[in-house]
Parts: sequence; structure tokens; C-alpha cells
Amino acid sequence: GLSLGQVCHIVQLAISQKKLLGYLNGTVVPYARSQSMVKEKHAEFQQPCIGTGRTKGSMVTWEMLRECLQKILSDASSGGQSIPLSNLKRLFRSKFHAELSETSLGYAKLSELLQDSRVSDLCDVKLQGHGYVMVPAKPKAKRNLISLADSLCMGEVVSYVPNPEVAPSNCSNLLQKRAGFVKPLCMDEILSEEPSPRAVALQVSVRASAQPCLSTTPARTPFPSTPSPTSMSAQS
Repeated sequence: GLSLGQVCHIVQLAISQKKLLGYLNGTVVPYARSQSMVKEKHAEFQQPCIGTGRTKGSMVTWEMLRECLQKILSDASSGGQSIPLSNLKRLFRSKFHAELSETSLGYAKLSELLQDSRVSDLCDVKLQGHGYVMVPAKPKAKRNLISLADSLCMGEVVSYVPNPEVAPSNCSNLLQKRAGFVKPLCMDEILSEEPSPRAVALQVSVRASAQPCLSTTPARTPFPSTPSPTSMSAQS
């Protein structure tokens, strides 16, 4: 048989992940009869899941939710306290005379509602002890974007024409100075079947520079032919 810890672990998985079991009035029931199933159905149609006896004010909208959260978080940050999620709906009733219903805003859980992009920049939800609490969101650090095009001054390099007689005095960037002397390569010269004038001139200069090297090569010294045995015997 299974131990008590293993049974508890299986029941917890069936409730939290597998959605086989759920809670209803403090008891464990099949998920189809649980309060979580009811809330999911109401959230699908964005309907409040609140008893008629508890509804005393207007329902909270997205605009009202953001304003109210800012006031609640401001009071909590001044006192250095976190706000338990179990007390959040009570705060809305006592301070703003409004009813907070996560299902009317499209969520089955209050913790998922506070992680929506419309209010996630105001608060964070954290696990503290045995329950979840809401704390003011920490400001995100801004990242500086580095542009290589700006650092290389590409716009200035294109319009820069080198002049060998005049030294560049206004350019402090060594890379910009060198880039000005680089001649652009034309794709027509690469793809053309006939050599371009520049390519012909380059070949001529290469051949001209190679001629002195060829002239310095020593000529072959002719050696006399080896005499045959018959001629050797005839001479003797």
C-alpha cells in the first residue's frame, strides 16, 4: 500500500495540475462539481461569480482596478507591508465600495488577474508563507541600445573623399580615415564576362612587376652528349 505522504501528494496533483478534484465549501469533490469549475465557466463568459447577498457596490472595471490598485499599493508601501490576496476584495469593499470579481474580467483566479499586462507594471504576486501576497512592482532597469552604425559614422564615411595632399584634421576616428580610402567594388565588374579596364590594368601591372624576376633566372648550361660504346671502341 501507499504511505500517507504519497496519498497526499497524489491528491494534491489531482487538484492543482490534473484537474481531477476540486474544493466546494471546504470539502474535496470531483472537479466538475468544484468551485474552480464554476469560476472557469463564469470567466469564460466574463460574468461575476458572487452571491447576491454580498453584492453591495458596482463591479470593478479595468480602469477602476488600476486606479484602486495604485492607491492601495501607495498606502501599503508607506507602511512597508505586503497585502494578502485574501484581503484584497475586502479592501475594495471597505475603501471604494466596489466589488472586485476576477471572473467578470476574464480570469478564474485573482493571482492570474494581477499578472495581466494592464496591471502587471503596478504589482507583483509572491508566495509568502502559506499564501500569496501582493507587493509593489520593482522598476525595471532600462537597457541602453548600442548601434554599430552610429558608432562607425556610416553616413559620414560615404560622403568622405580622401585627399592625399591635405591631411584630414577634423576626423578623429581612425576607422573613418581608413574607410575613406577603400574603393567601392562594383558588382558589374565581378559578374561581367569581359574583364573591366581596372582588371586589365591590374593584370598589366602584375606582369610588368613579374618581368624583372623572370630575367634574373639563370639560363640552362648545355652539357655535351654522352658518347655511345661503339664510338668509344672506334676511337680506340
